[in-house]
Amino acid sequence: MRPTDPPEPPATAATADADARALRDLDAAAAAAPHDPAAALDPRGPVGWLARQIDDDRARGGFGTWARSTVVDEHTREPVLDPPVLAWLQARAGLPVEHPGTDAGLAHVYGYLLSTAATPYGPKRERWTGGALAVALGHDPRHLLPWHRPDGRTLLERVTDAVLPLLRDPHVPGTLLVRDDPVPGTHDALRTVVHRGQGVVGEGGALLYGLVGPDGVRPVTVFPVTASPSWLRETGALPPVPRYNVLLD
Repeated sequence: MRPTDPPEPPATAATADADARALRDLDAAAAAAPHDPAAALDPRGPVGWLARQIDDDRARGGFGTWARSTVVDEHTREPVLDPPVLAWLQARAGLPVEHPGTDAGLAHVYGYLLSTAATPYGPKRERWTGGALAVALGHDPRHLLPWHRPDGRTLLERVTDAVLPLLRDPHVPGTLLVRDDPVPGTHDALRTVVHRGQGVVGEGGALLYGLVGPDGVRPVTVFPVTASPSWLRETGALPPVPRYNVLLD
C-alpha cells in the first residue's frame, strides 16, 4: 500500500449491500449503453458516478498519461466495446472520437466497466469489481471498486497511482517477474511486471504492462493472474511481441 493511502473503513453488511446494488446498476447500464449511451450513462442516473469521474479526470489532465490501445481483443478479434459506447466515453473525456484505437486508460479502466463481451476469463469489469486485483496490488479489496472514492481520487487516479511506481521501478519486494521487450525502431520497450502484494495468500498476482522509454512510462493495462511457478515460466518465455491490445502508432 502506498504510504499516502488512508486506511479503508472496514466493510460492513451495509457496504456489501450497497456494492451489490451498485454492481447491478452497472450491469444494467452496460447492457443498455450500446442502444442509447447518453440515457444509460446520464450523470443524474444510477451510474452517474462514471460520468463525474471522467469529467474530473478530463479536468485534471488524466487522459494521455497512458499509452494507446485498441478495443479489438487480440484473442477473439472482436471489439470489446460497441462503437457508440466508445464514442460516448471519448467525447466525455475530451478525446478524438475514433474506433478502434483510443487512450488505454479510458479503454481499460472505464471502457471495460461497460464491456459486455464474453471472454474466457469472465467479464472485463471483474478486474475492478472483484477485489482480487486490488489485493494483489497490496490494497484493501474495495480499493478499486469504481463507484468507491475513499479519498476523492477517481478510479483512473487510483489505478495509475498503483501501477506507475511498479512499472517505473519493478525491482521491489513482491515482484515475481520483469521482462522488457524492445519496440523495433525505437528506444522504447514494452515492460511486463508480475507483482504480488505483501500478505497475499495463494498464487494470486497482478500483471502490469506498459510502454517504457526515454519519454517516461505509460501504462497499458493491469489485471489479476494466478501466478503459479509454471505460469511464470511460461509467461517469461513468451515471444517478444506486443500484447494485451496495446496500439503502437
